[in-house]
Amino acid sequence: MSFEDQEVLSLVRSYELSLEEGRGQYFDVEDLETIVNYYLDTASLEDVAQALAFAREIHPRSITFKIKSIQLDIAQKNFSHAQAKIQDLAGIGDTNTELLVAKATLLLHQGEREEALEILDAALASAEEPAEVLQAMVDAHLSQGDYHLAATALEKLCELDEELDEGTLYQLALCLDFTHNFDRAIALFEKYTTREPYNPLLWYQLGAFWTRRRNEKKAEESFRWAVTADENFHAAYFELGRIYEQRDDLIQALAAYRQSISPEVASGYIHFRIGMIEQELGCPTEALRSFTRAIEIEDDLDDVHLERAHVLYELKRYDKAAIDYYVAWSDESFEEEDVMDFVECLIELDRLDEAILILMEAKDRFELSFQLRLVLAGYLFATDNFDEAERTLLESMTLEKKTIELFKEYFPELLFVPNIPATLARIQEFFND
Repeated sequence: MSFEDQEVLSLVRSYELSLEEGRGQYFDVEDLETIVNYYLDTASLEDVAQALAFAREIHPRSITFKIKSIQLDIAQKNFSHAQAKIQDLAGIGDTNTELLVAKATLLLHQGEREEALEILDAALASAEEPAEVLQAMVDAHLSQGDYHLAATALEKLCELDEELDEGTLYQLALCLDFTHNFDRAIALFEKYTTREPYNPLLWYQLGAFWTRRRNEKKAEESFRWAVTADENFHAAYFELGRIYEQRDDLIQALAAYRQSISPEVASGYIHFRIGMIEQELGCPTEALRSFTRAIEIEDDLDDVHLERAHVLYELKRYDKAAIDYYVAWSDESFEEEDVMDFVECLIELDRLDEAILILMEAKDRFELSFQLRLVLAGYLFATDNFDEAERTLLESMTLEKKTIELFKEYFPELLFVPNIPATLARIQEFFND
């Protein structure tokens, strides 16, 4: 937290204590404006209203708080009240930058973008501190999805700032990304890193745009500078992990992903990626722990229940694996080979009827899979559903001519069951004809 932020918080706390204790403490206009702005910035609108009432008692003639009252009305979407107050101030504060910005903001809410921008242009020309006007311009352009013009205004904001503002940089990166203006983005953020070489966010955004340009070497270099500038920049470690994983450097990827874990912002996906690498490295117990942690954080992550089911199956913990398979069953990520693992898990648990139901659903989901039909036919024979088994094998034969031969290899024990060899021969003869 900067010294300036601490001063603001200290001032706000002093004001709040004076209210709690019923003291009639005096605050000048500048201090009260800071307090009101703090509540506006934090969207504490009830506190804004209370602070404005307090301010008007002490400074009833101040135009500052009349304008702040308009800002509060706009924030609360009381547009008619805001319009009336603006008209009351006509001729009094027509050159006041803050009032002009409030007028423009109200016009934007009313869909009058062109008129709003004209007012903002006029305000910018006369503003002693143009940052607020430029931010209003950014908001106007963003509200219309005009990311090119928003980026231009944001560049001007960056030129004005003695120290680059994090929120402005995020907005600028977003606009340049949306417009696919990657070369301009790289040029700008390289210039900014020269200006503030120890700013990790600049290096991170530069790395992100090099990634867009598919320049892995430059991206890795930029992300490395980000974590050099801030060893706790978790997002940059995550991007490094993705680069290493794509490169098949799994040990480095694992280390980077582990460093990307943030104690403040939990992410199930990071633990999922860690688990996938641990699984690939042949460490199922560690992978199980990572997948479980991922589910604890984000239960609805795609694939994570399915991958945990595979690990549990590998560890022969079939009962728990079956639970995860059922959770993942409706996911689009469920592939044909996953169905086979699910079915084999149920067979290990002697839940043959459930395995058959899963295969019945799966053959409709995977209409071109002869293998699922072949296996289903075998289990139908095993449960004496001969007619259904024969129909299923016939379906499989239309997809794969070697079905009968493969069936005999997959279910050799069924060849000793009465009537099954004759059924197989009849199906084969039908297709040979």
